[in-house]
Amino acid sequence: MTTNYISRRKFNFFSINSLFLLSSTELLFAQETLNKAVISEALKPRYLGATNAPIKLIEYFSMTCSHCADFHLQTFPKIKKQYIDEGLVRFEMRDFPLDGIALRASAMARIIEEDKYYNLVEILLKNQKKWTRNQNPIKKLKQYGRMAGISSELLDQSMDDMELLEGIFKMRQFAEKEWGIKSTPSFIINREIVISGNVTFKRFEDAFAKFKS
Repeated sequence: MTTNYISRRKFNFFSINSLFLLSSTELLFAQETLNKAVISEALKPRYLGATNAPIKLIEYFSMTCSHCADFHLQTFPKIKKQYIDEGLVRFEMRDFPLDGIALRASAMARIIEEDKYYNLVEILLKNQKKWTRNQNPIKKLKQYGRMAGISSELLDQSMDDMELLEGIFKMRQFAEKEWGIKSTPSFIINREIVISGNVTFKRFEDAFAKFKS
C-alpha cells in the first residue's frame, strides 16, 4: 500500500465495526478524563512476548491497510505460535497511520487497557472491510469502543485530543526518518533488517534464523 502524506489538521473521522466483544475490560485509569497521565500511558510501547527474547520484531502498520490485515490473518498467527509464544521473539506494533481513519482507530485502541490492546487490534484488522466501508463510521467506532469498555466521554476525547493524535503521528514520522519507511506493513528485526510488504512466513523464518543462537 502506498503511503499518502497527510496534514495533521486534515485527518478525517472514522469508525470501527467488528463482531468481537471484549470481556471484563477496564480502562487504563479509573477515570473519565483523557489527561496527560492517560495519554502518556497510551503512547507507551505495546509488546507481546518475553522481555529477554533474542529477536525484537517491530511492525509499522496502519489500521486501514489491507495488506496489514492480511498479514495478521495469515502470517502473524504462525509467528506468534512458533516464535513469540516460544520466547524467541519480542513483538511490538507501532502506528503508521495512512489516513485520518487509521489515526483515530489507533487512538481508540491505545486508550484500552494495555493487556487488551492486541485483542482489539486483531479484531479491527480481522473485520477491517466492515468498519472502513460503513456509512456511519464514527457511530460504529463509538459503539464498539463502548462494547470494549471505553466510556463515551473518553471515546470523544481520544478522537479529538491533539496531544494523543500527534503522539501517534510522531511514530510514523520517526519511522520515515529513522528507517525510510514509506508503506505498510513494514518490519524491523533487531534494528538490522528492514522488511517491507506482506511477505511470506518463510521470509520471516529466514530472517529470524540469522539471530537464533
